[in-house]
This record gives sequence, structure tokens and C-alpha cells, in this order.
Amino acid sequence: MYRLYSLLFSLGLVLMAPYYLWRRRGRKPLAGWRERFGLLPPSIRQEAQGAIWIHAVSVGETIAVAGLVRELQRRYPERRIFLSHVTPTGREVGEKQLPDLAGRFYLPFDWTWAVRRAMEHIRPSVLLIVETELWPNILRAARDFGCRSFLVNARLSDRSFRGYRMVRPFMRRILGNIDRICAQTAADAERFRMLGASPERVSVTGNLKFDSRAPEFGEFGARIREALAVANRSPIFAAASTMPGEEPLVLQAWQTIRKRYPQALMILAPRHPGRFDEVEELLRTRGLKFVRRTGFAQGSEAMHLGLASAEILLLDTIGELAEMFGLADIVFVGGSLVPTGGHNVLEPAFWGKPIAFGPHMSNFRDVASLFLGAGAAVQVADATELGQELLHLLDNPEEARRMGEMAKRVVAEQAGATLRVLNQMEEWLGAPSTAATPVP
Repeated sequence: MYRLYSLLFSLGLVLMAPYYLWRRRGRKPLAGWRERFGLLPPSIRQEAQGAIWIHAVSVGETIAVAGLVRELQRRYPERRIFLSHVTPTGREVGEKQLPDLAGRFYLPFDWTWAVRRAMEHIRPSVLLIVETELWPNILRAARDFGCRSFLVNARLSDRSFRGYRMVRPFMRRILGNIDRICAQTAADAERFRMLGASPERVSVTGNLKFDSRAPEFGEFGARIREALAVANRSPIFAAASTMPGEEPLVLQAWQTIRKRYPQALMILAPRHPGRFDEVEELLRTRGLKFVRRTGFAQGSEAMHLGLASAEILLLDTIGELAEMFGLADIVFVGGSLVPTGGHNVLEPAFWGKPIAFGPHMSNFRDVASLFLGAGAAVQVADATELGQELLHLLDNPEEARRMGEMAKRVVAEQAGATLRVLNQMEEWLGAPSTAATPVP
């Protein structure tokens, strides 16, 4: 089965290469390509086993695991920690949030020889994988190397579960290489057991994202808040992590707001950087007044003038969206008006903002249900209903305030996953050098 998988993986990589190169035309084709073949920098070579290798595929996983990584650094200062990613944006966020790690690299392609080469470089005793990055050869190589493997913040979407069930015998072998599966919810834990994971290795520890640090205003956030006040722009509507086909629907709802509130401003943040130009063209074609975040310098007169004349701020940067939630009066979480599974609602909840999302939240079903049950968010069926609900909340600020407060309370009540995961890891990491509760 492993040989067949490796063959299919190689074939898929070859077939996808032309499309990937086309998508990255005009940019560097493959960031860190040497690392993807297991050729890691000499500066991160380990002489003795004992390091901790953490893999977070992209931005969301990196943010989720950041608090756990900081606590591991504090509790086990003698252990070197390495962080791997698949996407450049994930690596960029990792560099900002976790700057003092022993090293970072792009995840090698899931070929046995490439993975083993990386293992020999960093010599980990623990491999910690965030959410559902189930790479068969990596997990088997870790087992052969004597490295304990953890799946933390583990979850299985409806689509992933259906796909994995089709190859359940192989999944049982893959999951057999994982020493602990720390699932987000009881439903996720049961799905892993149904795929063949040993019941005694699966536990429910909760969602690490509830333990994330509350966001704060950085230099850009503070300056843009000042510029918005000078420009007398209010209310502020943030449409976050929008996906292909979703921007036209959001713009439809936006026009409902603009008719009632002509001084309103929308912060529009597409999910993927590769779509920034595409969304700009959509706004330009529709004759909408907008300014790109990268179109003005911080603190310049251009920022004040741009925000005074535009109705939309196109956020075409990575890592600044969390600050923008702090400026918003209401937040729409994207990927939910189109069938892509939705995105996480926790960042605007940290700010205590009223939250709206569409009908497609299958990837965050449990979190969405939690917020809806607590009255901490509202779910809409389509663009028309989104416009109506947004307008209702803006017209009723006290109701919006209560919804935001409830969102913040839900986050506080669900915290604690970091400590539960750390307790699971002590069996192989040993007692911490510095025992304490997780860093808030």
C-alpha cells in the first residue's frame, strides 16, 4: 500500500506541476525547493536526538499552535523546536509570531528518502502535527526513527472523513503510527476511531484556537484607526477570508448598508494572496471606489485621503486581518456563502465583535453551532439575508454589543486545550523544567 501511495503521490505531483507553475507565473516558482527535497540548511542540523518538530501547514494552523509552541519553549528550554510549513504565507506568519525557534523549513515532499533526510538533520524525538496533515511516509519514517507522533487540534471535515473511509484499511495503518490523537471535539474523536485509530490513543482536548492570544493593535492598526476617525468613516464592516465567487455576494449585501449609511467603509480581505489582483479588477469593473492597503504608506497623508474618498479598503497583506477586526463594528466570516466549508470565527470573537456567516460552515460545524447556540453569531442563507441582518445589527447597536460580548465569553469558556495537550505530551517529554499554567 505504501508503494502504491508513493507512486500515486509522485504521479499527482507531476500532473499538478504545470498548473502550479501557471498559478505562480511571474513569482518564484517554488519557495524553499531544496527543503522540499529534504535538503535542510546546515544551521539547523542536530547532533543528538531530542528536538521537537512541529508541522503547521499554513496560516490558520500556525496561529492555532502558536500558544502551545510558546509554552513548550518555556517548559522545555533545553529542547530545540523546529517548525515546518507548506505555504509561504504560513511560514511568514510563523516568523512573525514565533521568531525565536531553533529553525524553520518547508515540509519535504512525502517521499521516504526526502523525509528521512530531514529526520536525520533535525533528529526529533517528538513530531507534532497540527489538525489533519496525515502524510503516510512522514508518519512511518517518524515511527522507524523512534520519534513519537502527536496529532493535535485534530479534526475531520465531512469531506475528509468521506474520502478517508474509502481507504479505511490503509488509514488504519497510517493512524497506527500516531501515538496520540488530541481531537477538537467528541465527534472528531469518534471519526478517528471509525477510521481505525486505537481508542486508547484518542482523546478530546478541545480547540487550541480558543487559547490564542487576544489580538492587539499594532502600528498599522493604530494609524488606520486614527485615519478613519479623521475621515469620519463609520460604521466599519469587515468581510474576512472571502473565497472565489463570494465577493459579488458580499458586495450585494454591502450596497444595502451603503444606502442607509453613506459614510460606512468596508474592509474586504480575500482569503488567498493570489486573488488580490482578481478582486481589485472586480471592484474596478463595478466602478466602486476602493484603495488597496499597499497603496498608501503608514502615517502618510495618502492614508487619510484614501480612506476619506474610498468606500472599500482592499486588505492585500498577510497578518493584518486580526487588527482590522478590532476596527470593525460587525464582521462577516467568508467561505460560507459559497460551498467551501467556511472559516474560523474566533479572531473577531476575541475582539468581542458581532459575527455573521453563511450556510456553508461544514469545516467549522461544531464551533459555528457553539456560537449560534450561545447567541454569539448569526447565520444567513444568502446575500439578501446577509444585507438584512447586517443592517439590523447596525440599526440596533445594543443588540450587536450583546452579541459581541457573548462571542468573547464563549471563547473564554472554551479555553484550556493547551494545558490538556501538554499533559498528554509529558509521557514522552518528561516533567517540565518549568512547571506552570499555559501562557495566556
